[in-house]
Amino acid sequence: MKHMPMILAAAVVLAASLAQSAETSQLWGTDGEKWDPAGRLGDFSFAGYRRGEEPFRIPAGRSSVADFGAKGDAKTDDTEAFKKAIYAGAGKVVLIPPGRYVLSDPLEIRSSNLVLRGAGSDKTVLLFVKPGEQLRPRPSKTDGNQPTTGWSWGGGLIAIGQRMRDLRFGVRVTAAAKRGQNMLTVEHRSFKPGDEVVLTLHDDEAKTLVKYLYRGQEGNAAGLVNWRVRQILRVRQVAVGVLTLDRPLRFDVRPEWKPALTPFAPSVTDVGIEGVAFEFPAQPYAGHFKELGFNPVVIESGAAHCWLKDLRVHNADSGPYVNGAFCTVDGIVLTADKARLSKSGFCGHHGITLQGQDSLCTRFDIQTQFIHDVTVQSAVGCVFCRGRAINLNMDHHRWAPYENLFSDIDAGSGKRLWASSGGGHRGSHTAAGETFWNIRTAQPVTWPKNFIDAVNVIGLDVRGKDGLPAALRSGDGKWLEATRPGGIVPADLHQAMLKKRLAARR
Repeated sequence: MKHMPMILAAAVVLAASLAQSAETSQLWGTDGEKWDPAGRLGDFSFAGYRRGEEPFRIPAGRSSVADFGAKGDAKTDDTEAFKKAIYAGAGKVVLIPPGRYVLSDPLEIRSSNLVLRGAGSDKTVLLFVKPGEQLRPRPSKTDGNQPTTGWSWGGGLIAIGQRMRDLRFGVRVTAAAKRGQNMLTVEHRSFKPGDEVVLTLHDDEAKTLVKYLYRGQEGNAAGLVNWRVRQILRVRQVAVGVLTLDRPLRFDVRPEWKPALTPFAPSVTDVGIEGVAFEFPAQPYAGHFKELGFNPVVIESGAAHCWLKDLRVHNADSGPYVNGAFCTVDGIVLTADKARLSKSGFCGHHGITLQGQDSLCTRFDIQTQFIHDVTVQSAVGCVFCRGRAINLNMDHHRWAPYENLFSDIDAGSGKRLWASSGGGHRGSHTAAGETFWNIRTAQPVTWPKNFIDAVNVIGLDVRGKDGLPAALRSGDGKWLEATRPGGIVPADLHQAMLKKRLAARR
């Protein structure tokens, strides 16, 4: 114990040194003291299951696919056993014991409060032996009129929920409001505190909504026809004609965009898939738009508050597609055999795709390369954080992705960080508010090409043409804070925002 004072003194010196070397952002500060709800940095704290406010709701009941005849011997076709277990599984955790289960048809989960739980992604393996296009053909064409299949960019061999149905009625918002505010004036008193509502804005003939989302840098947006954007809100207080909401508005609200509120009524909630591996044949990847639908799972747009946890996906055409709201993907690993890789070194099309509202992908590990590793096409308020990849590509696939966050990520080599795709008439690659925070790469990168100015790059080694660190800060233009990667505080902006919001609720 005689050395304890010296140890404590050394710890104090180390802490002081780390505090001195830590850097903070002018948009956030240390604990959010510089954050402005109406500023250029969005609120990402609502991303994920139940807005990050509670743990997964695990049903009390238990059953097993073995109860319905599943063998898991890598030979028997267990499809019918799985279908029967899922059909009877509402309100239950449906266990999948260790084994290798052959499945020959898609599985659909249409009931809430159901969890498919394996014994761990290293013990329970689902072997889908036929691709989606063979089982449920979806002939389609690309934006370039090239024949392909809808499985190339969507769908999953396990489908959670159904696609969103637009409600034909709504409560009209009768007054303009500014981004960052949390109050709306409505035509009549139709909601009560605690209600969840969807604010929808509709573009006009002059496409002023699309122009607003892109802050005037929309590029060729001819393909964004009758565009709409949504935000899901919770009503806190109701006064005469005025609703106070639980979060800041992401968008300006203008009369010409016909703003309206409808009840938030997802078709399926609280469905989880945990502790399983998806394995597909190691046949060579045929290439872009030639995918046949070896896709593990899709969370459809009408689903909400669902999760995927502890998954391993091997030799997939695409990884999960998350189209719903407030969903979480936690602990997913994407791998491929050498025999699967194309001549260009790709194993598939889309790795992990978030296309809905306020969803979260955390602790991901991409150990192979997809044409698009992580994608946020048309996503709003989604987050990728605390993940890693061998050579990450943060794909912004046009269709107005708005206010999404990439935070605390080891991006590997950094050779294709900004590579993005999508139909050339679907707007610029990204709309406003995309934020890149504490992204580490093995080599410096340049400012993202073909992105609009209104994005935020903080804690990333970006170099100018002269090789020197660049620094750009403008209220409505480019924002780059050339802080030391790995030295920015907080390390993960999503966690910091969530912590601050939850502390304020106490």
